[in-house]
Amino acid sequence: MGHGRAHLESQLKRALAEEMRGLDDPRLFLLTVEGVELSPDGRLLTVYVEAFGEAGEALKALARLSSRLQSALARRVRLRHLPRLEFRPWST
Repeated sequence: MGHGRAHLESQLKRALAEEMRGLDDPRLFLLTVEGVELSPDGRLLTVYVEAFGEAGEALKALARLSSRLQSALARRVRLRHLPRLEFRPWST
């Protein structure tokens, strides 16, 4: 992975984490963004999250909020293509 892609992924991760902090949904309490992975074509952003509650419910809530989070990314990070967000549980 090139330095440019790593920097972009870092920006996306930071922007998502900040936006998710502002969400008022109890299912997302103590949720952290552990990592992101942008597909080679830039059209899919896999977001790895860790929930300290019910992980399944947190992932469902994030799926419902994905369009709102995509809009927030569009405002914060300049991209040629706005990636679709896919949320997955973080596994160590």
